[in-house]
Amino acid sequence: MTRTMEDLDAGRRSVLGRVFDILDCFSGTEPDQSITSLCDQTGLPAATVHRLLATLVEWGAVERSGRGQYRLGMRLWRLGWGVPEARQVRDVARPHMVDLYAATREVVVLGSRDGDDLLLVDQISGSTSAPIQTRSARRRPLGSCAAGLLYLAHMSPAELSVRLGESGLGLPETLRSDEFRLRQVLGEIRRTGIAATPDGSSRWLSAAVFNAQGELRSTLSMLIPEERVQLSRHSQLIGHAAHEVSAGLGARRSQQ
Repeated sequence: MTRTMEDLDAGRRSVLGRVFDILDCFSGTEPDQSITSLCDQTGLPAATVHRLLATLVEWGAVERSGRGQYRLGMRLWRLGWGVPEARQVRDVARPHMVDLYAATREVVVLGSRDGDDLLLVDQISGSTSAPIQTRSARRRPLGSCAAGLLYLAHMSPAELSVRLGESGLGLPETLRSDEFRLRQVLGEIRRTGIAATPDGSSRWLSAAVFNAQGELRSTLSMLIPEERVQLSRHSQLIGHAAHEVSAGLGARRSQQ
């Protein structure tokens, strides 16, 4: 029987859907995946996963990282940074990140939201900087980090309620179970423009970056060992850097 154009289009969409299902598996806390783990997460047969992985490896979207292990390839990273808005934010933020690191010698991180997660998309650090733990080096729930709390603070009450009901957003139990306290914390973050959360023996300090439309586009953060935290000084420095990046993206003072 001759296949119609609609059948062919549906087949292509089906294949593309499976490809994206596989690629989505690499977006969690484990950067390396095996065929078995990909099958478990996608529900696809091993033969299908193996065939699609071979194509992705050939194209450069995925690369082999070890015996039976795969990770995202550099071609995807290059394409991602080629997105005009992402490239603009990185290009504008980089000089200010360098200045902030030079002034503090602490880890400086550029973050962006991806659904209910905060992605750490660019970083500047040195040999004396506090280390970022491997599991948190790329993706964290919004509610678990200072930069993510900035996004929660700028959500509408309705959206925040929906998000909390769906996933909890990774908030600590003390805030997840006390909505009044949570809204107090988020209101203070909106007022000061700075969020702070502990991370082991260090502390995250984060400030919001806005675009020309006045939307929260990204975050600037520092990870500072507790014994080196100078809250007033460091908050002022990171707030100023975020303000300058926002201005570079076209945000007016009234929008920040």
